[in-house]
Amino acid sequence: MARNRVHVDATPEEVFAVLADPERYPDWVVGAAGIRDEDSEFPAVGSRFHHKVGSWPVGVKDYTEVMEVEPPHRIVLKAKARPLGTATIEIDLHESAGGTEVEMEEVPGDRLTSLFVGNPVADTVLRVRNAEALARLKRLVEGTPEGEPIHERSLPGQRVLITGGSSGIGLAVAEGLVREGAQVAILARNELGLTAAKRKLAEQGGEAITIAADVTDREALAAGIEKAVGEMGGLDVLVTSAASLSFGRFTETDPEDFEQTVDTVLRGTVDTVRAALPHLERSRGAIVCVGSIAGRMPLPGMAAYTTSKHGLVGFLDTVRIELEEAGSSVTLSLVNPGAVDTPLWSNLESSTGLLPPEPPFPSVYSPESVAAAVITTIRHPRDELTAGGLARAQVLFYSYFGGVAKRAMQALARLEHTAGDRPAGEGALREGKGAGETEGGFGGRQSAAVKALGAWDGMLRVIGRG
Repeated sequence: MARNRVHVDATPEEVFAVLADPERYPDWVVGAAGIRDEDSEFPAVGSRFHHKVGSWPVGVKDYTEVMEVEPPHRIVLKAKARPLGTATIEIDLHESAGGTEVEMEEVPGDRLTSLFVGNPVADTVLRVRNAEALARLKRLVEGTPEGEPIHERSLPGQRVLITGGSSGIGLAVAEGLVREGAQVAILARNELGLTAAKRKLAEQGGEAITIAADVTDREALAAGIEKAVGEMGGLDVLVTSAASLSFGRFTETDPEDFEQTVDTVLRGTVDTVRAALPHLERSRGAIVCVGSIAGRMPLPGMAAYTTSKHGLVGFLDTVRIELEEAGSSVTLSLVNPGAVDTPLWSNLESSTGLLPPEPPFPSVYSPESVAAAVITTIRHPRDELTAGGLARAQVLFYSYFGGVAKRAMQALARLEHTAGDRPAGEGALREGKGAGETEGGFGGRQSAAVKALGAWDGMLRVIGRG
């Protein structure tokens, strides 16, 4: 039996109001993917709401029933998910100084009893899952300082810092945010690129604070973040998008090139989050890191890049759990695009003089497509989002058909290592290049999933206006 606790800065009545609303369960219950129907008398004893648990291809449909209720102090639910069995969830609310202590205990039943009861590993899994659920409940009830639910963050006036903001996805995010009325600071190592990006944003009617700093220089990075926070008067959102890439087989890659990529993509993100986190704690802010499908699958010729992106997944997953356990209201999200048409590719550095074909993948998406996914994630935080139908298909295919996928990648690796003629060391690995461009010249298309996200986001905003 797993018991978890969390303190919520709200009254028991305010917490119970969320528990009594079935439509809000997917916002905090881990695994709840959607509400199909609900009894009008919910949360009366015996009332139910019908839901989906999990996601394709293993999603199942079933219901949750109220077994006991004492508003606003207690509710007992029985969740059923055939063929897995049932679980009883007891939630108690205790008024305390300055808020409410929420206790949750989950008791597996039916087929789940033999799996979870007396199994310390399974019990730990339940504890971790329910700790995340309570952390989500806390954020949902407390909302932002303005009282707006944190999963519906309003962008006008938000103070946003974007690393890697002088080009590519970072600049596309900046463009989208200034159009929404956010206050934006862009940080990058390329001063010429920063000047060009600032000019481009001004031409679109927006303004941006520019900070020249290299994310691999810890002291300069920390000073740059403090400068941005000082000029904006605080920090509400951090977007990390700084990246570099050296192409070549692992055995042919200069160790210093490998290290430079890891320092930029992984350590640079770690140091940025570390320096920005105290400011985000004060504003109950959000962190959105631009990852890659390279964090979920291998990409031949890019060992340093995939190492960095895999590390980013582990870093964010771990820190998210730690922050939730500590009762933090800061959200951490990861947006994983597939191939994107950015200057990262047009300025790709080669360790051998060989390059992948142009474009490097059969289908690439526009930076604006990924920026739309990032901005939607700022508004509605989620742990992880893969942007692009093809990207999701690639990750899913690798997960379920790894052997076939590996053979296809081996064929791709042979193709990549017979293309290109740029001399080694002439990319943008160690110094920024470009003049405020978002695209790399390959042409990109918008993801159908991102279009759907945008439509959903727009609908929510219209509903919110009443």
